[in-house]
Amino acid sequence: MPAPDENAPGRPPLQLSVLDQSPVSEGSTGAQALHNTLDLARLADALGFHRYWVAEHHGTPMLASASPEVLIGPIASATERIRVGSGGVMLLTTARARWPRASAC
Repeated sequence: MPAPDENAPGRPPLQLSVLDQSPVSEGSTGAQALHNTLDLARLADALGFHRYWVAEHHGTPMLASASPEVLIGPIASATERIRVGSGGVMLLTTARARWPRASAC
């Protein structure tokens, strides 16, 4: 059976994305995890990934991404073409006053 042609008419190209939780590696810090997030976003952009999603997490020392809207700007500034967004916002843990402002961006 022949391999499918990636550029076949009518077939949309496969678009890959990254969902980053900004994990804190053992022996590392939250600050280093956020630097790693920027490095991963740059790499994903250079490799042609379509989107870069940042997830929100609270209450765990192993994940450094508690506020996606704060990370989106620096990631977008550090990359050239990749689309950047929030992959999840936990409404129950988000301050009521913060959510309308954050979602309007």
